[in-house]
Amino acid sequence: MSLNVIHTESATGLGGEEFRVLAEVGDLTGRGHQVVLVVQPDSQLQVLARKQGLNVETVLMGKLAYPRAIRALVRLINRYHIDIVHTHGSRDSWIAATAGRLSRRKPVVIRTRHKSVPVADTLLNRILYTRLTDRIITAGERVRQNLIVHNRIDGSRITSIPTGVNLRVFYPQPDDGTVREELGIRRHEFLVGMVSFLRDYKGYIYYIEAAKLVLAKSPVARFLIIGDGPEKEVLRERIAHLGLTGKVVMTSHRDDIPRILSALDLFVLTSIAGEGVPQVITQALAMEKPVVATNVGAIDEVVIDGQTGLLVPPGDPAAVCAKILFLMRDREWGKRLAATGRRLIEERYDAQQMFDRLYTLYADALAARRDGSDRMREAPEENIAL
Repeated sequence: MSLNVIHTESATGLGGEEFRVLAEVGDLTGRGHQVVLVVQPDSQLQVLARKQGLNVETVLMGKLAYPRAIRALVRLINRYHIDIVHTHGSRDSWIAATAGRLSRRKPVVIRTRHKSVPVADTLLNRILYTRLTDRIITAGERVRQNLIVHNRIDGSRITSIPTGVNLRVFYPQPDDGTVREELGIRRHEFLVGMVSFLRDYKGYIYYIEAAKLVLAKSPVARFLIIGDGPEKEVLRERIAHLGLTGKVVMTSHRDDIPRILSALDLFVLTSIAGEGVPQVITQALAMEKPVVATNVGAIDEVVIDGQTGLLVPPGDPAAVCAKILFLMRDREWGKRLAATGRRLIEERYDAQQMFDRLYTLYADALAARRDGSDRMREAPEENIAL
């Protein structure tokens, strides 16, 4: 069955969500489906998608541009004879879901909820997640349960599909020393790294504070921060203020993440909110790297404390420090954690599984629409009309 699909993403920066969107569009296109990626003008996702030869349309999705954006999406849905509209960000979900209901095509509307931040239980959000949306995908089971319990959404309409890892790209490989040489890290130094878009909820401030505590006890440690984002200068200033310049090394966004991860002795993620199952954790585990991460969102679905990695409370640099020092002392324990983590990724988080589950959900949603069984369901006490 050949499908016509629109994916929408209103973010202008690049992070795990945007890379997942790009991967899904690329896979569907590779399977022979007609896929259109609708993004903001001059977004970084637009640049990457066009480099990969994907079909990209741009629509301005600012708050003041909603009416015009909805009209633009209606035209695109009708022009490309769209069967499925798949939305990802907050703004584009409102725009594209509304356009789907207004278009003559009446496509199935699917919304992926990538983050674990609770959805406010308001009338408008209930309209978006029920009347305007047919199916919901979450990036982890914890996020799915939040929508069922907190927002009272029918669980049969919500599917957890964590982000998968390309195991042909992310696999255990020896460090060739080139990254360390480039960044001025000596071979004997214990290298800790964190890779992500530099947003405040990633908790980099706590990572830097933990680095200071570790270095006070073990000067052989070195720390990397890989990524770009709005927090970059704030973090650079904090590093300098704490006297950590040269010991905590910042780089911009890198396209060679497998090489970066292969150079690390330990991967750390200090997020304080907002996470589903972060791609970079599954990538680090796929490369058999020990992981220390905060217990937020759905992280504990992949970092199983004491089995595939170590968990710490969010906002606690002392706890992060203690786990880093523990794994510095006991390298063999870290290797065992990492090996178990790799097996978990192979079993549950292969990217091909993610793509296959997505395609199956598309087919099921379309079949339900055609036989009339996929009715929009509300909590019984509410009666919402558009």
